[in-house]
Amino acid sequence: MKSYNKDLYKLFNEIADLMGIMGEGFFRTRAYREGGRVLMEEADPITKKNASEDEFLGIHRIGGALANKMMEYIDTGKIEFLEELRREVPKSVRDMLQIPGIGPGRVRKLYFMSGIGSKKELIKMAKTGELIALPGFGKKTIDKIVLAIETDQQKKKKHKRADVLSIAKKLIREIKKIKGVKKAEIAGSYRREKKLLGDLDMLVVGPKSVTSKAEKKILKMFPDHTMLASGDTKVSLIINPDGLQIDVRFVPEESYGSALLYFTGSKHHNVMMRRVAIAKGYLLNEYGLFKDGEYVAGETEKEIYVKLGLEFKEPKNRK
Repeated sequence: MKSYNKDLYKLFNEIADLMGIMGEGFFRTRAYREGGRVLMEEADPITKKNASEDEFLGIHRIGGALANKMMEYIDTGKIEFLEELRREVPKSVRDMLQIPGIGPGRVRKLYFMSGIGSKKELIKMAKTGELIALPGFGKKTIDKIVLAIETDQQKKKKHKRADVLSIAKKLIREIKKIKGVKKAEIAGSYRREKKLLGDLDMLVVGPKSVTSKAEKKILKMFPDHTMLASGDTKVSLIINPDGLQIDVRFVPEESYGSALLYFTGSKHHNVMMRRVAIAKGYLLNEYGLFKDGEYVAGETEKEIYVKLGLEFKEPKNRK
């Protein structure tokens, strides 16, 4: 029997994107995005057999508006609210959402403030220098957008954990073989054991000589790729043709724990940790825990939790 979780996940995210372009408030758009995430990552399979508004209202973060639209889609195969949004936002404008670095807020500025209605028009305005006058579009941002369009890059898509598990394990195994590598681990939603992953964020500790060795090994492992960044502290590429992005960051040993904490997430957990740190007179970031400008902790995650008087949370429990 067909499961509707994946369909509803995509539709709710599209609704959130289009609502953002139309200027709807943050909390309304977040409700759809969070609802989609819960349906994909936490909810049991939704089928016609178990479909009912009362059943849906029992799912975490699913309110009346979302439950109603879920039933509408299951009954009719479409959501009229989404159809209305699609009519208001032309397809060429919606297509700009697929450009890395451009979200609903930026598309709204491009379309409503500058009258840019397609990727072609965006490239033209970027190359003439007119785009830099638009708030939120600095030179670096514009250069990245132009490169993304010209190399036909697509926004990161979600990948099933099962589909990237072998790649992740191979990446860790091969990087750890490099002489000088002290620590290597994949953070992000992979470490939080999520069913859906955006990309693979890997942290590596070792001397400077490790950076070039790791880059060569990664490129050898994935010869069909699109390089996004290459430097002393980071290597970033997209594996073709499946579109999985791999970001490898090289961090000093004293910052390994704080970087692992930061890049593991979740966003809400990181915000909570930073607020606790501030309340106790500390500053917490990806480089470490600091007090009056002095480094206090950061080599391991656990010592940061201890210093802040918090109970250590396993990555999979960091909501």
